[in-house]
Amino acid sequence: MKKVIITVFALATLVACEAPKDDSRLGKLAGEKDSLKLVYTEIAARMAELDLQITALDTAVKTRVPLVTIGPVEIKAFEHYFVVQGSVEADKNALIYPEAMGEIVAILVKEGQVVNKGDVIMELDAKLVRSQIKEVENSYSFMKDMYEKQEKLWTQKIGSEVEFLKIKNDKKGLEQKMKTLKAQLDLYIVRAPFAGTVDEIAPKVGEAASPQMPVARVVNLSQVYIKSDVSENYISSVKKGTSAKVYFSSLDKSFVTSVNRSGDYINANNRTFKVRFDIDNASGELIPNMLADISILDYTLDSAVVIPTKIIQEDRQSNEYVYVMSNIGGEITVNKIVITAGMSYKGETVILEGLSGKEMYIDQGARSVQDGDVVKVAK
Repeated sequence: MKKVIITVFALATLVACEAPKDDSRLGKLAGEKDSLKLVYTEIAARMAELDLQITALDTAVKTRVPLVTIGPVEIKAFEHYFVVQGSVEADKNALIYPEAMGEIVAILVKEGQVVNKGDVIMELDAKLVRSQIKEVENSYSFMKDMYEKQEKLWTQKIGSEVEFLKIKNDKKGLEQKMKTLKAQLDLYIVRAPFAGTVDEIAPKVGEAASPQMPVARVVNLSQVYIKSDVSENYISSVKKGTSAKVYFSSLDKSFVTSVNRSGDYINANNRTFKVRFDIDNASGELIPNMLADISILDYTLDSAVVIPTKIIQEDRQSNEYVYVMSNIGGEITVNKIVITAGMSYKGETVILEGLSGKEMYIDQGARSVQDGDVVKVAK
């Protein structure tokens, strides 16, 4: 046996030495692979010879019957999912910016407080605008009196029409100015844009606020969604309504959902398109930027021949095969069946050709038997 091993490895060395020189790493690796293939073939052939000799000499081997376990080939529905990652987002998650510049004079809510749409969050100093409003109100009061008196005279055809129209126009101008100033005054009040929870308040009373800096965040997490990037390879199988399973490892919770929107644009940088999944979040457990594992259904069969993936083997000709049992004259015999395998998911594989679904496959012990062997089924 030592001579055989020495001869085989000497042969491998010789082949490796005689391989054409290639300066590239790829060429070297290919040469080494070819050498190992030759070594493997020689060793396998010698081991087969030794097995035959041992079998011929050892009477114990002749009488030993391998022990195996079996299982039924199933016909059932099959689903295949692929997994991507996504993150939680919320449509109602807003940073609040003031519309005017000024000192903060009052903060009327606290962090964590629930607010309704339009509720006042804080007020800015608007003394100048209020002063202008007061001034305009006084002017308007005087002009209104003048207008009413001039109107009475004009109805009696007393006075100049030009003077009456001028007073009337001045009154309307003050009314418009008053309306504008009150609208400006409202800019100094920061309100909630929608019903939700005040998640954060950035400044304090007495600090300055400006339209360039956010002062608060309001969120409403009753309805959230997940966005994910999916490879363009799945563009034909992922559509609106496609089933999906969402798992949050941080919560150890799963949700069953479906695709609510599939993007119509391929990102040229990473060859992906956007997919959105709406999630009901009545409990409020899901928060923005939380990561999720998303299993998206991309292949399904209502009826398929299915076997455990682990029992599939491959021979030297790269044929995939399984061992099944047949009962001939009361003896359990091993039969090698060449198969064509389809998609696999979670340890199960669809068999496209080779099995009908009525067979019993050999599970444990399949690696130590050969076609035609007589075996015993473990109970």
